[in-house]
Parts: sequence; C-alpha cells; structure tokens
Amino acid sequence: MARPKTQLNRRTEIIDAAQELFAKKGFEKTTMQEIADHIGIGKGSIYLEFQNKDEIYISIAERYALSHIEDLKHQITNAKSPYLESLEKILINHPLEVYDMSIFRTQKYAALIHTSYQVKQKLRHVIQELHKNIGGMLNKAAKNNEIQEYKDFELLSHLLHISLQGFFPPYDIKYSPEHRNDLSKEKIRALLKKDLSIVVKIILSGLKTVKYEHDE
Repeated sequence: MARPKTQLNRRTEIIDAAQELFAKKGFEKTTMQEIADHIGIGKGSIYLEFQNKDEIYISIAERYALSHIEDLKHQITNAKSPYLESLEKILINHPLEVYDMSIFRTQKYAALIHTSYQVKQKLRHVIQELHKNIGGMLNKAAKNNEIQEYKDFELLSHLLHISLQGFFPPYDIKYSPEHRNDLSKEKIRALLKKDLSIVVKIILSGLKTVKYEHDE
C-alpha cells in the first residue's frame, strides 16, 4: 500500500514530477495523467493542489525565483568591499543564468517571470524581495563611499532592473537564437555577455558620479 503523503510533500512531488516531464516532453505534450502516473497518485489528487497545468508551471517558476533570491541573499551577505564589484557580477550573471536556463536547458519557466504579466503579478513578492536585496547591496556601497547616498535604494534597484530588461526574455533580435541563424547559441550568449558587461559598467560608473535630485 502506498504511503500516505502530507499535503506539502504531495505538492512538492507534483512540482518535481511536472518539472522533469516538462523538460523531457515539453509543457504542451505533458498531460496531468502522466504527471500523476509519474509519482503513483490519482489524477484527482493533483487537482486538489492545482487547478490546472498552468498553475503547476507557475509554481515551478516561483520555486526557481525563490531559489535565486536565496542565492542572491547569500552573495550579498558574503560580499566584500568594494561592493560595486560584487554588484557588477550579480547584475551580469543573473541575465546569463536566465539565458542558460531558457535556451540550453529548455527550462522555459525561467523566462516566464520576465515575459508574463500574470506571473509577474503572482510573484510580485519575490520581485520585491529581489529589489530589497539589491537595494541592500547599494546601501552597503553608499556607506562605503563608493556611491552617493540615496533616499530609497530599493527604488534605485527597481530602476536598475528596468534598465537591464533588454537582456532578459523576450530577447531583442540581436540575442534571439530563433532569429539569429548566423550565430550559434553559444556565440549569441557570448555576445549577450559582452554587451551586458558594457551596459552594467556604464550604469555603475554613473552611480559613482550622479547627483540625485531629492524631494524637498
């Protein structure tokens, strides 16, 4: 007889199974019945946890995002001065990780956070946590006299995120493997990294010299 599963364990197993099957067969070709069979439960048990397959997909995206936030927290906690150098690495590596997940590992949920407004709304708390942590890094840089003090570093983090959106999905034609038949995926990644590095350096250089207009 199958062992009883707690609600949390069952939910996690469903997400794990779906993620594995989506990677092998693709989202569209994977059925709810196949997910259930993969972990040996009835299909009805899945519907007790998720309304549909889309909701499972969003849960995978959320888990990826939360995992990334935890990794980011670890990087910030262990960052050494000069803090802008640590921030530069974070701002460059994050888009590259998304590219690798979306293009090489066919794990499209990594891109879903950037391409779906519905997902952005559902994961709003995760995105806010991201800005909070990047804001914390900027605050450290300010206290270390690397950049100017600012009234709201979390807001500044949001502005940095907006300025780098072109390096996330949906990609500009220049970085899209679907449209660049002249370059391999690896060469497109190298191009993405090169351009991203230039833009990040420009932004961080500007932070060192900018004079903010503070509200009275």
